[in-house]
Amino acid sequence: MAIELGKFNVTDLTENAYKVLGIGINRTSDSNGIFAVNYTTLTQAKDNLKNLILTKKGERLMNPNFGCDIWGLLFEQINEETISTKIESSILDAVGTWLPYLNIEQIIFDYNEADIDTNKISVDVKFSLKSNTTLTELLSVTINN
Repeated sequence: MAIELGKFNVTDLTENAYKVLGIGINRTSDSNGIFAVNYTTLTQAKDNLKNLILTKKGERLMNPNFGCDIWGLLFEQINEETISTKIESSILDAVGTWLPYLNIEQIIFDYNEADIDTNKISVDVKFSLKSNTTLTELLSVTINN
């Protein structure tokens, strides 16, 4: 049974020490508990985006459509002219479906022949919340097999 702990404004963008908005991804815990937690909407959105991009479609049980198709690009025939378009469209499609509250401002992919040969993709995603486009955040993700 769920217990409501109280209501608060989810567009709260100031650091606080008492309103936990979610669990941090790939970070060590702080002194407040077992999991690393996020106290601002922007940091939680960054972790949500990272989780979405790093999840392969079909990987999540009971929700096989969740995730990003960027993993399928690792072993495709790579063409320098089309790879950035494919990466951009896979990220935009996933964000449009699963994180519609995010505004993707820029996706940067540096084409590197050595990374392609080792099946590795590095992407920087600059984003903001649709509710407050003045604050932006940059997420750097490396996908490799």
